[in-house]
Amino acid sequence: MTVTVDAVIKKYMKLREEKTAVEAEIKERVDKIKADMAKLEAFLKAKMDADGLTSFKSEHGTAFLTTTDFANVEDWDAVLRFIREEEAYDMLEKRVSKTAVRGYIDANKEVPPGIRYGTKLDVNIRKPTAR
Repeated sequence: MTVTVDAVIKKYMKLREEKTAVEAEIKERVDKIKADMAKLEAFLKAKMDADGLTSFKSEHGTAFLTTTDFANVEDWDAVLRFIREEEAYDMLEKRVSKTAVRGYIDANKEVPPGIRYGTKLDVNIRKPTAR
């Protein structure tokens, strides 16, 4: 049996199409799982809030809150102008530095211009530890 370039390309294209279809199917399934997990996390967060708790422990694992700061730029022109005027170059990375922005907020009691700053609470779940 002779292998031809055309046959190899044909097979390759078939496999590429198959790979694309499988990836799309997996992405759809994973997106649904992530959405379901987010609903469960929201339930646990609401329950913690209602009960005045920051964690739940069960035989299947522990759910607990973590705090994550974020700093997103809403107006790059305003941010860069502020950084130049204040010589606050420590705020620059490829993104603004959450630590530097938090430091500025702590020192000045306001968010630098052009930045949306916030804190979010996430629910985390881990397996129980072996005893």
